[in-house]
Amino acid sequence: MTGDSFVIKWKENNLLIDGGMPNTYGEIQRKVQGNNLRAVFVTHVDYDHIGGVINLIKQPEIDISNCTFFMNNPDLASNYNGSEVRYEHGDTLQKMLQQRGTDFLPVTKDSVPIEIEGLKITPILPTQSLCQKLCDNWDLSRTWDEVKGDYDYLKSQKNNGDIINKASVCLIIEYAQKKVLMLGDSHADDVKESLKEFEEYKFDLVKLSHHGSKHNTNAGLLELIDCNDYIISTNSNKYEHPDPETIKLLSNRAREKGCEFNIYLNYPIEGIIRQRYMQKYNAELDSLTFIFQQDVEL
Repeated sequence: MTGDSFVIKWKENNLLIDGGMPNTYGEIQRKVQGNNLRAVFVTHVDYDHIGGVINLIKQPEIDISNCTFFMNNPDLASNYNGSEVRYEHGDTLQKMLQQRGTDFLPVTKDSVPIEIEGLKITPILPTQSLCQKLCDNWDLSRTWDEVKGDYDYLKSQKNNGDIINKASVCLIIEYAQKKVLMLGDSHADDVKESLKEFEEYKFDLVKLSHHGSKHNTNAGLLELIDCNDYIISTNSNKYEHPDPETIKLLSNRAREKGCEFNIYLNYPIEGIIRQRYMQKYNAELDSLTFIFQQDVEL
């Protein structure tokens, strides 16, 4: 499947970052079963990131009484009809959560780090400026329907500058001297700027942005980050991610460092990645070790 969904486990607790497509819920349920679900982060409102969260909220057997929900702008938090990126993916999601007796809390770069039983979560994006641009585009994409007494959405959504992805929540997660960087579908230059401000560069694991899209990772970001282990989350079908350009950047950087990068895959797509790389560059891929492994222990 396309989409992102990650369960982070520590002690007897779970943290969920995004929910993938709606049918990802079954896997989420299996992963969180038996442990406390302490927090859920929705990085942005793409269909392939919130479908499983919607289904989780709809299930009364999932205990969310001790769980805090976060997203970049709760006021923009819906129906998921179709699979395209739509702002309406945000509005009803919030209403459903309110029916369970809780609500989303906002999370931006300016938010105070969140600590849960030894786990530290530091938001590094989005900035307030990116959130405001998201709001502006959102408002332009919906109209008030007097008959329904609710908002309706334009078929042609306003997404200037890819703002839905650009305003993704990005997190640094720390536990027991291990540090992970989760990049949602963010843009590389925004991540670089924030990492410099936070003076954070060394990580044990990095979840690459936007399933390895060439539009969301650049050489400058990989040069800034000190990490040899990366996650690419995709089945490589619909959008043919990861792009060969991103794979080349990773290979080049590993070669520059004189080491091998480990690339963790949630689907067995190494053959597809190597084939597309050969077609693009007429060369064999080196300095990368692909590991099909859905559970990564640090």
